[in-house]
Amino acid sequence: MGEKDISEKQLLELEDVFADIVNALLLDGKPVIMPEDLKPAKRDSTYRDKDLKLRMQERDVAKLWIKGNVRLAFLGLENQTAIDYVMPLRIIGYDGAVYRAMLVERDKIANFSLYPTITMVLHFDYEHRWTGPRSLKECFSNIPSALDSYVSDYKINVFEIAWLPDETIKKFKSDFRYVADYYSQMRKTGKWQPMPGIVRHIKEMLELFSLMTRDKRFMEMYSKSKGEEDNMTCVALDYLQEEMRERLTKEVYATVTKEVYAKAEKEAYAKAEKEVYAKAEKEAYAKAEKEVYAKAKKDAYAEAEKELRAKIEKELLAKMNYKEK
Repeated sequence: MGEKDISEKQLLELEDVFADIVNALLLDGKPVIMPEDLKPAKRDSTYRDKDLKLRMQERDVAKLWIKGNVRLAFLGLENQTAIDYVMPLRIIGYDGAVYRAMLVERDKIANFSLYPTITMVLHFDYEHRWTGPRSLKECFSNIPSALDSYVSDYKINVFEIAWLPDETIKKFKSDFRYVADYYSQMRKTGKWQPMPGIVRHIKEMLELFSLMTRDKRFMEMYSKSKGEEDNMTCVALDYLQEEMRERLTKEVYATVTKEVYAKAEKEAYAKAEKEVYAKAEKEAYAKAEKEVYAKAKKDAYAEAEKELRAKIEKELLAKMNYKEK
């Protein structure tokens, strides 16, 4: 099993956290299942693949609920950050392996009592709802109507942590309440304001946060903590300070960017205006120059025509006087 898989399960493996999750989600928050009544259960089982080779399948977390010497139930938890569209088939495989193991024990142990298997799927995603099937029949796209009533269905228990009602989140008593509260707040506001209270399992809880959210700051919080019970607000202080720094940085950047754009726009406008005026001035000058040349040409032509007429008149007059003599 990979390091990531092991770390993801460490918090939920703790008996007080496991019992708290089952009590809050299945038993209306009543302390029916006590941590001391939970025992580790076998998580792995085998199956044959399409080539008839033996393969291993393994649950995320599994416990036996035992009172005295009586096994009351097999309880399993499955962590899901992504939607699995064949989840009912996976759960049937897990639960079926447990029931199969019971048959083997029943043949070996006198007066062996069968007990139920309950698997809970915890969906950790504050951006997307669970849209996968919640029962075996939902996995099938086309059940013949004549056979539908004969097809055995199998319901799975999916809990969308980010969409749990506030009254349900208040029923958690263990460190898991901080996890549920985080997902709920992120879904509602996109921000996290840690609820006050004592954290018993700091390392396991922050590792789960870090892996589920892919935010390394949670493990940085642990490295700066005492590594023992502490107040959640104190543990998360560095995280909140970092959040504030990021928010202020974004706000300052947005303000500076706005000012830069405004200044650039103003300068560009002034430059464009100057260029327009220069162009207009140049065009006006050229137009005026053209008009002046045209007027000068017209005046010069008129003056030349006047002089030419005067010269012609003078010559005609001179000829007339010559003839009279």
